[in-house]
Amino acid sequence: MKIPTTFRALGYRNFRYLWLGQLAHSAAMWMEQVVRPLLILELTGSPLQVGLVVAVRMAPQLLFGLLAGVVADRYDKRRILLVSQPVTLVMNLLLAVLLLTGTIAVWHVFVTAFVTGGSMAFNQPTRQSLIPRIVPMEIMLNAVSLNTAAMNLMRVLGAGLAGVLLIFLDYGQIYLLSALLFVYVTWTTARITLTADAPLPDPAGEQKTPAKTSIHQDLLEGFRYMAANRGLLYLAAMALVIFVIGMPYQQVFVPLLALNVLEVGRSGAGWMLALVGIGSLVGSLTLASIRQLRRRGLVLMVFLVVFGLALLLLSRSQSFLLSAVALIIAGCMTTAYHSLNISLLLEQTSMRFQGRVMSLMSLDRGFVSVGAVISGALAETFGPQLGLAVIALACIAATLLICFFSPTLRKIN
Repeated sequence: MKIPTTFRALGYRNFRYLWLGQLAHSAAMWMEQVVRPLLILELTGSPLQVGLVVAVRMAPQLLFGLLAGVVADRYDKRRILLVSQPVTLVMNLLLAVLLLTGTIAVWHVFVTAFVTGGSMAFNQPTRQSLIPRIVPMEIMLNAVSLNTAAMNLMRVLGAGLAGVLLIFLDYGQIYLLSALLFVYVTWTTARITLTADAPLPDPAGEQKTPAKTSIHQDLLEGFRYMAANRGLLYLAAMALVIFVIGMPYQQVFVPLLALNVLEVGRSGAGWMLALVGIGSLVGSLTLASIRQLRRRGLVLMVFLVVFGLALLLLSRSQSFLLSAVALIIAGCMTTAYHSLNISLLLEQTSMRFQGRVMSLMSLDRGFVSVGAVISGALAETFGPQLGLAVIALACIAATLLICFFSPTLRKIN
């Protein structure tokens, strides 16, 4: 049976298992992202504490991101995933037990958030650098977009499911369900066999096996490689805009808008994140269907400007319907941006360095912790609507400045 163009990467057995694992992984992650800020709000009543717990969750990306890239390049990627994923499983199970026994404290949420973030710091660059080893380079954008689509499908179903479950269940039961999902994630990873597909050509033409070096030498080698390939640095640096300025809106502003402005309750917060997921799914599937995209550097910048405009619309909205439109547009733009950016990075990077280059994205994600604290402080000082408006305008302004001062990015094709 012929596989439709949009789903052609799923014709590869190993990618199917990676993709199925991504579905369960993302479902658990988005359920957690609905529950954690709501839990902190109920325990403390402080928007700043919400920003701080997001910062603690993302801080390991900043602390261990580059090291995780070196580890991904040096060691068996499948084994790295088989170690990191059970760590998240245990953290979710621990929180479930603490909540169900009524012994939860604020510091428990912070500590488990940090450990889970540490696990994810090693998980993400490993998963992304695994893709070029299990699909041909010519369908890289399709595979990356489908992987992103899995994440965003579960943003809809996972966040939406959390919104429904919160009507009937408590936080502890949802964390227990998340732990069970990670059992399945670990099983799908164990089914991946890297020898099943033939070796693929290196995108940079480097076929030789490098001599054994230390982790420190590998780290320095990665820095030298990226310094010599300025296009990679520009792509990674541009991602800082969306990670630092834009992304905290989901975990900081959406719960606050749901509870304090739109008054749709904690279940409504889950549905609002699900709407982001609907837009994200549309964006990723649309990009997966495109065989060739021109002026990709300029397209990246357009995605960011439209994203900022969507956040500005969300900040001024007083109705759930208008907020839904803004959230769908924001989700569509962020996913299309991430898929295209990761695809460009993988295509232009030698296989020897893909883990380290992908770790730059993890490093960028680590700066979400900075953005989360800033967002929490803005929300607490000016309120969620004005605070979000400031974030939206900053995103638009930063993108326009990059567009003006970085002709190299505009010319990437």
